[in-house]
Amino acid sequence: LIVKAANCPSCGARVHFFSGASVFAVCEYCASTLTRKGEVLESIGKMAALQDDPTLIQIGTEGVYKGVHFGVIGRIQLNYGAGGGDGLWNEWHVMFDDMRSGWLGEASGEFTLTFEKSLPLQPPPHAGIHAEDRIDLGGAEFEVTNIESATCIAGQGELPFAVGPGYSAPVVDLRRDEQFATIDYSDDPPRVYVGERVDGSALKLYNLRDAASLPAKTVAADAFACPQCAAPFKLSSGRISTYGCASCGAVLDTTLSTVRVVLKAQEEANVELAIPLGAKGRFESIDWEVIGHMRRGTRSETGPSGFSWSEFLLFDPKAGFRWLTTSSGHWSFVNNAAKSVKVKGTSAQQAGRAHEHFECYQSEVLHVLGEFYWRVKVGDTATVDDYIAPPVMISREKTGKEVTWSIATYMTPEEIAAAFKLDKPLPRPAGIAPNQPSPWDTTASALWKRFALFTVIALVVQLYFAFSSSTVYSDTFTIKHGADKSMTTRPFTVKGKDTNLVVRAQTDLDNTWAGLTYTLADPDSGRTWQVERQMEHYKGVDEDGDSWSEGSSGDDAVFYDIPPGKYVLNVEGELDPQSNRALVGNLMIERGHASWLNWLLLQLFLFSVPLVGWWRSRSFEARRWADSDHPRGGDKDDDD
Repeated sequence: LIVKAANCPSCGARVHFFSGASVFAVCEYCASTLTRKGEVLESIGKMAALQDDPTLIQIGTEGVYKGVHFGVIGRIQLNYGAGGGDGLWNEWHVMFDDMRSGWLGEASGEFTLTFEKSLPLQPPPHAGIHAEDRIDLGGAEFEVTNIESATCIAGQGELPFAVGPGYSAPVVDLRRDEQFATIDYSDDPPRVYVGERVDGSALKLYNLRDAASLPAKTVAADAFACPQCAAPFKLSSGRISTYGCASCGAVLDTTLSTVRVVLKAQEEANVELAIPLGAKGRFESIDWEVIGHMRRGTRSETGPSGFSWSEFLLFDPKAGFRWLTTSSGHWSFVNNAAKSVKVKGTSAQQAGRAHEHFECYQSEVLHVLGEFYWRVKVGDTATVDDYIAPPVMISREKTGKEVTWSIATYMTPEEIAAAFKLDKPLPRPAGIAPNQPSPWDTTASALWKRFALFTVIALVVQLYFAFSSSTVYSDTFTIKHGADKSMTTRPFTVKGKDTNLVVRAQTDLDNTWAGLTYTLADPDSGRTWQVERQMEHYKGVDEDGDSWSEGSSGDDAVFYDIPPGKYVLNVEGELDPQSNRALVGNLMIERGHASWLNWLLLQLFLFSVPLVGWWRSRSFEARRWADSDHPRGGDKDDDD
């Protein structure tokens, strides 16, 4: 829907205004800067040319946000950092079908969508703001994540306010949960924009530039070669601000028309990379190209402390940038945190999951090679806090003016080698990485589940045999002193298949002992089985008047694997010679007896298996945390 249309006073081309709020436009034919005063357009000069930027978005790109269609009608291109060399980003002016206008921010393949918001109180001055400060924006408290002094490079299309080359834009970025906000101090009072980070694919963008038609950016004609060693090079993206020469190790600033040397040489000029620059690997259904390599290390107050790691910069024209990191053979695929992270004590909450603080350290850039989308320098430092919930590690990097969060997901060397189709296998991991999944976590959990399952099965079987037992003989017996110290039962029959027989004796034993020898006999075959048992039972009252008792007047004896047939049982007793009483009791013989002792021994064996798994898991975690800021108990020399 075109709200206004007029002819450009410079070239006569038709200029359209899609938003009634737009007062400024750049003619797409002659690049004249136009202001609208009612129905009349006035030219106020030529707009500077946009820098080469291989963004796929263009004027006329359309998309959908929260079910509402929008179109891109304007653009502001900005850079930041000293001399504008730290990087650039685009702010796309978008118009919605419901007549709202907003800003689609695009930086390094990440997107934000914000809308201007009026506040009852002005935000604090730009000069007094620091990273991680909290600022109230209309009743909602946001945390400062980035402070920049940006400069406008050029404008394009229609805009709600006037911009021009060199237009200063001090800005502050903030986050609150899923929300994103920017304070633009280029006007007085400052403008505040509130919205959220968005997934580019969720916007369903179309009418994009063709990625295949975007040429790789090459430096100007007088800079096809490294100024230090004359080695030729070209850049894969117009977003690149730094190039580390692979031939001589010089670090080059590529933001100017003439490449200049930032650092003449580095300590490691010829670094052998695990993955070569230019290699392509597939992650997240995207073919990423390795365009840069950076070596970083920890730093103490007196200098580097010896621990270092590699970071590979990945690039795709549509998806932007990602990272692969490796240390001691361990790998991680790294994304910027799209959702807000909440820190409480030693825990960081992200996407509903708690991550434990692992360590805090000072990192330093030791070496750079290839391309980078910001002006990176050897010696750059940052304070890093790592929080882990394997296989994920989230990291906060803080400099004087910026706080960034990243999410690293652990990967094995085999996964990396397969993704890049490497000819040689990568080195095997040494030690344990902070976010390395413990092989014993899932194993121990599975073992506990199996233990519970087998315990239930064993108990059911035990109860089945316990309740399915039957009595084959029952009678009283008497064992006397003297010659008559034995008795023999009447014959009884055992039917079915081989089974266990339990002989239960319950006697009147009192303050004495007795020994019983059971002999099971098959009269037909003459085969016998014998079991000896000892019983004792004592009781009384102690000097305090309390009753006590020890031992038992009953006992069980078991005959195992008895075949079916007809049997008699002989019971021979040995009585305490100091007792004149005969031993009188009840005798019961049961078939199908299931021993609870055997069940208990089985449980002890079953329990030992998950117990070993738990101990191995605990040892693995002790080794993981041994070098962290929060070491845990355990033997760090245990095998993993």
